[in-house]
Parts: sequence; structure tokens; C-alpha cells
Amino acid sequence: MMTQQNFEPFIPASRCLPEITVRVVILSIFLTVILAISNAYLALKIGVLMSASIPAAILSMSILRFFKNANVLENNLVQTAASAGEAVAGGIVYTIPALIIIHYWFGFSYWENFGIALLGGILGVLFSVPLRRFLVTDKHLNFPEGAAIAEVLKTSAQGVQSLSHLLKGGLTGGIIELFQTGFKIIAGQWQTWHLTFGTLWGAGAGFSPALIGAGFMIGWDIAVSIFIGAVISWMIAVPVLSHIFPEVVHQAGSASEAAIALWGSRMRYVAVGAMLTSGIWTLLTLIHPLVQNMKQSFRGLSRGSELRPDLFTSRVHRDIPWVWNSLGILLTGLVLMAFLYFIFPLEILGLTKSQTAQLLVVAGFYIFVIGIIFSGITGYFSGLVGVSASPGSSVIIAGILLISFILMTLFKYWLPESWTEQQLLSAEAIAIIIGSVITGIACIANDNIQDLKVGYLLGATPWRQQVMLLLGVLVAALVIPPIMDILFHVYGIADVLPRAGMDPSQTLPAPPAAVMAALTQAVFNHHLPWTELMIGAVIIIILAGVIQLPLTRRSSGSLSGKEGEEHTARTPLKLSILGIAVGMYLPLSSSIPLFVGGMIAYCVKWRLRRADLPESEEKKCYQKSTLLACGLLAGAALMDVLLSIPFAAAASSDVLSLAGSEWETPAILLGAAVWVSLAVWFIRLVKRG
Repeated sequence: MMTQQNFEPFIPASRCLPEITVRVVILSIFLTVILAISNAYLALKIGVLMSASIPAAILSMSILRFFKNANVLENNLVQTAASAGEAVAGGIVYTIPALIIIHYWFGFSYWENFGIALLGGILGVLFSVPLRRFLVTDKHLNFPEGAAIAEVLKTSAQGVQSLSHLLKGGLTGGIIELFQTGFKIIAGQWQTWHLTFGTLWGAGAGFSPALIGAGFMIGWDIAVSIFIGAVISWMIAVPVLSHIFPEVVHQAGSASEAAIALWGSRMRYVAVGAMLTSGIWTLLTLIHPLVQNMKQSFRGLSRGSELRPDLFTSRVHRDIPWVWNSLGILLTGLVLMAFLYFIFPLEILGLTKSQTAQLLVVAGFYIFVIGIIFSGITGYFSGLVGVSASPGSSVIIAGILLISFILMTLFKYWLPESWTEQQLLSAEAIAIIIGSVITGIACIANDNIQDLKVGYLLGATPWRQQVMLLLGVLVAALVIPPIMDILFHVYGIADVLPRAGMDPSQTLPAPPAAVMAALTQAVFNHHLPWTELMIGAVIIIILAGVIQLPLTRRSSGSLSGKEGEEHTARTPLKLSILGIAVGMYLPLSSSIPLFVGGMIAYCVKWRLRRADLPESEEKKCYQKSTLLACGLLAGAALMDVLLSIPFAAAASSDVLSLAGSEWETPAILLGAAVWVSLAVWFIRLVKRG
């Protein structure tokens, strides 16, 4: 096996190819916008992001092949910038909606959201620059997703699939979403609840093409994990809780309303406890390799100039110069301090000038110190398990808990008398804002290190990648805030509905933001239902123990993004504790179509294995399916954003409806037909391939 000392990238360091070109910049902006919108929608809808790197790489290769002399390094820069859209979506959409949920904001102010997303993203890029030298060259870090992305990009040298499957998927996803959400001819979801002998029983499903495409992208293992969480939450816990808390059921007007009320008042916190525990559990499983790898890497870095002189001279190791990087951090820090001064509700808190200065110093110091630490941790996670499997949520939760306790202590000292309701709300908001900046730093660093590893394998110039990441951060920060505001005013977020008469079943759950809001309120209010939290924690601990049972399988990763790599899992499925916890929080209308999409992905892989095709042909066939799934997701998400314009103008999501109440049963049957039709389409696509 080739060692790091004699490693040679795909494009040798001695060979210089064009990287940052006009077509790369234009294509990067276009794909960043599309993927940022899609991931902002997904983060609010299900709390899970679609990995943007491989779709962006496939799209880039498909488009740039029409240009003369396009090369693999140009493709790499496009996916590098576009993946920032995913990371920024995670940074801001995972946290900022918490300000809506606690009723501090009643809409998403553009410039405030833009500032949080941009400043956190820039610091995430700049903080991770000095980490690159020893992370991407560390032989103990496998970077499973980064290696897969590099392999996908290398195929551009032999030609790639056309865009027809992406366009067909996008058109299909958009049309289905129009008939579901706009015309209401096809049902978007179905549910039925009944009260029998004092117990709530029910079931439900969703027919969203966006979520079916997302389920295909996240894969069978995660989709099944989410489905298991949904069964635990809605099929087991809700009936049990309806017995424990009968008053909640009796106060509701119907069985369906009782199920929603029981989930909002009780089950929601069981799911929060599960998400917290799953994040901590996953973090604990990685602490030992994390510490060991950090020790190895820092030892190597201390002798880097002796062992690897090319680290400091070769084109493929040239980062943004440390002088410019340091100056960028300093200037961004100064702008951030001024920004926090204007965005913090200081007048409501009634702080003196001295206390205000101390608060800003504490906030700035915390963001920089914790931001640097989190950049290193999430960068290591990227190398250990990949971006998608990275337990970054547990790190973020720890960060917002810590700042909440720090601020609680400070405000108790500064405001010894009883707080007003507005002061309490303002203190919670400050904690969430600081946590949002930290989250942006961590998400970008996590993504950045992986992209730099891809560049290392391909032979890209690091400083050019870092510049493109900054461009991607800027574009995503410009696009995501208005998208969030439009979606909020049309559908609502969590249990917050901006207008009277809105359908609560259509709201966007925003699971990570809801967890952040609950945690912050818990610290400042001391009234979180600890019983429900402990129930969720116990469920996850038991499941984690079951998953560790010595049931093994061997499976090829050639179709799941880990080309040529075999891995051993401890269960018949490689279940995800984090996925189960997310499934416990999601409504059935989200978890079921995700499961259907994952099942389709499994069937596609099974059929390809049965076909006994050469590995290169398997990859091409699976790329077709991937493009189709990306198209479904992007087309449906973009249609939802477009539909939000007439919905917002008419202050009603029924303004385009063509069906009445008598069409309910046919609409549900058509929704089920969407499942079957999409599954047949994917399978037949593989058969033809």
C-alpha cells in the first residue's frame, strides 16, 4: 500500500492545470444556489441534509464535458464551492429557527441571518486552513466520503453520464409536487388515528417526491434507522403515553388532534432526550480514536519540515498564506464583534456600558476559542467517519449548553433581581445567536476538511479550494435567509404558525432547531420535563446495546460511495443511533417516504449485484439512479419554493387547490401510486442500464 511519504496525487504536483476559471465560478454559483435551497428545505423538513459533494461532482462533470479542455481540477473546485451550500444550510437552518420557536423572532430578518451565516462560515474556512497540513496527510484518517468523491471525480477523465436523468427527475419531482402541494389533486400525506378503550392507535404515510429522493440519497441503513425511530415514537410510545396522560387525550377534539397534542406536549421531549443521548453516545465512541489521531498528527506536524519538506514548497500544499489568513480572521472577528453589538438585545436586558463590553468580550472569546476547538474536532470526525456520519450535532449541543450556562451565571450576577419575561427571552436569544455562529464554524470546518482531502487526492491547489469555499459560503449566505422566511410564512415551523387558520400538519418540524430551543429554555427556565427526557435516553441506550450484538455481515461499499472498500457491520443493517433518534422526532409523513426512498436504493443495489456487471458499469448505472434521485429532490424542493410565492401573496396554501373534500380518497390512492411508479422507474432504469 502506498504510504504518505511516496504518495502521488492523480494530477502530479509538477503539472499545472487551469482551476479557477470563469466557467467554474459561474457553475459554482449556480449549483451552490440549487443545493443550498434544497438543503435548507430538507433541514427544516426532516433535520437531515443531503450530501452535496457527490451530486455536485456529477452535475459538474455532466455540464463541463460540453466545454473544451475541461479538467478534473475544475470539477473539483465546482463541487468544493457547491458543498458549502450544504454546510451553510446546516450551520444556519439547524439553529436560527430556534429564535422563532422560542417566540423571540416572528420572521427571518434578512441581514441578521445573512450576517450570522456569512461570518460563521468565513471563520469556519479560515480556522480550518492551518489544520489541513496535518489532517489530510494523516495516515490514520481514512476520509471514507472524501475518497469516494475523489473516485467519482476521476471518472470525468473517462466521460460521465448525461444530464437527461437529472432533468427528467427534476421535471417529475416538480410536477408531482405541483399536483400535491399546489393543486391538491395528489395527497401529500395520509394518517388515521382512533381511540380504542382509552388508547390512541394510528398510522400514517407521506408521498413527497423530495423525501423519496432524499431517502435514496441517504441510503438504506439510515432510512431503516429513521423508520425504526418512527415506529418507536408513533406506534409504541404514543399509545403508551395516551394511557399515562389521559387528560391530554380527553381535552382534544378528535383522535388526530389528540395524537398531535400528545406528541407536542410529551413525545416531543422523549425524542429530544433520544437525540441528545444518541449524539453523546456517538461522540463517546469516537473519543479514543480522536485523541489518538490528534496525538499522532501533532507529533508529525512538529517534525513536518524535516520529514516532509514538500509540505511547505509544493503546489499541492500551498494554502492561503498565513499572513492573509491571520488578517482575515482578525478582520472577520472585528466585524463579528460589531455585528453582535447591533444584533444583541442589550437595551432590553438593561446592561450598563461596562457589562455590555464584558458580554461582547465573553461572546467573542467564546466564539473564537470554542470555534477553533470545534473546527479541529469536526475536521477529525470528517476523516474518521465522513461528513454525513459525523456526530457534529453532539458537539454543537455541548457548545450551546455551555454558553447557556455561562450566560446564565453572568446575568444572575448582573441582574440579581427577578427577571422580566422579556429579559429572559433576550438572554435565551443571545445564547442561540452565539450557538448559531459556533454551529456555522463547525459545519463549514467539517465540510472544508473533507473537500481539501479530495483536492489532496486529486492534486488540486489548496488555496484555490479555500477561495472557492469562501465564494460558496457567500452565495449560500445570500440565498438561504429569504428561503427560510418564505417557507416559514407559508408552512410554519415546529408548533409556530405565523397566521391563523394554518394547517398544523403542514408545518416544518426543524428537529435540530427545536432541540436547541428546548435546551436553551431548559437552562434559563428550569422547567424541562426530565422524565420524558430520561425515557428517550433509556430507549437509545437500550437500542445502542442491542445494535452492538455480535451479528455480522460483509457488504461491498462500491455502490454506497465507498468504492472498492469492504466493511464489516455488527448487525444485519448498519443502523444509526442518530438516525433512530431523528426518526423519533419526525412525523410519519416525513419518515415513511424516507424509508421508501431507502428501500428503492436497496433494490437498485441488489439488482445491480444480481446483474454481475463489471465495477465500472455498476458505477455508471448507479450514477444514473443518483442523478434521478437528485432531480426528484431538487425539482420538488424548487417547486415548493415557487409555490410559496402565490401562497404567501394570498395568505393561504389552498389558493391553487382544484379538489374538494370529496376527492380525499382518490388523492390518497394517487399518492400511493406515486410510490409504486417511482420505484418501478428506478428499477427499470437499472435494467436498461
